[in-house]
Amino acid sequence: MSAKNAFSHTVRKVILTQISLVLLTTAAATLLKGTEFLWSTLYGGAIIVTSTLFFGWKLMIATRTADNTAPGNATGINTVELFKGIIFRFILVVALLALGMGWLKLAPAGILAGLIAAQLAYWFSKTSYGVTRRK
Repeated sequence: MSAKNAFSHTVRKVILTQISLVLLTTAAATLLKGTEFLWSTLYGGAIIVTSTLFFGWKLMIATRTADNTAPGNATGINTVELFKGIIFRFILVVALLALGMGWLKLAPAGILAGLIAAQLAYWFSKTSYGVTRRK
């Protein structure tokens, strides 16, 4: 399996695990707390899924950049691309949280439940962006 295929497989696996956990959490929250939590839990999970897709895209750009540069310069370019991705991902999550709680008036507890469920997918998937867990 090539590096590009392995990377795509890893991101796909994390995303599918995130979606599965968010749907399970949404079903449980809706049954326990009512339909008010349906949209807020889905929204919270969608925030993390969106940020995962964005960061996966930034990692792909950094990988392509490293492949197309001279061996001595690749480290600096990769580091800059990764830090830009991390900072923008953080800003994206905070902005989407503010949008959901402020303008959309979704239940904060539901949003946090979806966020936590999606974030736990990193631990439940066997790999996280190509870094395997120790056994």
